[in-house]
Amino acid sequence: MGLPHDRAHLLWNDGPTRRFKKSIESWVNAMYTDDPSMSESHDVRRARSTIVAKSSGVLCGEPVLNHLFNRYCHNHEMHWRFHEGSKFQCGDVLLEVTGNTGDLLKIERVCMNVITRLSGIATSTSEWQEKTHPVRLAATRKTNWGVLDKWAVHTGGGLTHRLDRSDGIMIKENDFAVSDSPEFSLIEAKSKLTDFLVVEVVSAEHAFRAAKCWEKILVDPASCDRITLLLDNLDPDGCTGIADIVSSMGLRDSVILEGSGGVKWDNLHHWAKSSVDVVSSGTLTMESSVVDMTMLMEAC
Repeated sequence: MGLPHDRAHLLWNDGPTRRFKKSIESWVNAMYTDDPSMSESHDVRRARSTIVAKSSGVLCGEPVLNHLFNRYCHNHEMHWRFHEGSKFQCGDVLLEVTGNTGDLLKIERVCMNVITRLSGIATSTSEWQEKTHPVRLAATRKTNWGVLDKWAVHTGGGLTHRLDRSDGIMIKENDFAVSDSPEFSLIEAKSKLTDFLVVEVVSAEHAFRAAKCWEKILVDPASCDRITLLLDNLDPDGCTGIADIVSSMGLRDSVILEGSGGVKWDNLHHWAKSSVDVVSSGTLTMESSVVDMTMLMEAC
């Protein structure tokens, strides 16, 4: 059974979903209109533009660039040599576009900002997932470009996690602190509202209490099938101990364990052996390096 952390179906269904299209339009239009020099060039001569990789990586950004060129480049022709999620090498031509010189010059910077950043996130995600295997890898809600960053994580083989606060429900320590309801009642009530319920726990004792609550709730068929315990800032060994506790309760199949906090490149091999189902890290979207590319133009 797949993990509920995979929300890619909300972004792509035989093409970009309405939700994804709205995000693409918002970001592309904001980046394009933010540069006042965009209105300066009206050169209608024809030119051919190619995007060439200067290092290896995983391609991401095809649906975003398609919107960019269709919206702001008139009378153009596009030919993708590589497609979303494809691995490429240094020197590979990724995209060829023929259009009006003025239009190509106007969108050059936005185009390169998008494809190099999103490909950078996808590339890092692919590399991280190889090190965490068989444990799955997920993003967090810490992003700079919202859904676009989440899409890049998906393209690189990771899981998007929640796309926003309404996409699944997370009960955190502060929610328990300000709630008028007992812990069990709060978890029970939220479990009826979503197919993706996450409870943040900060210790083995806290995880045991949450698991006991879930054990009681499972008799109610109206609740979701599985709960995710987000093991916040607990190291791989601590997470393994919690996995043993949950297993001893006979709940391992109905409790998803997510390790989060302190997940870094240097300790991924420890997480791969930690007995959790998924690890999540904001580093994927907040600290990934861009992939080096260049956009070359010639008259035609």
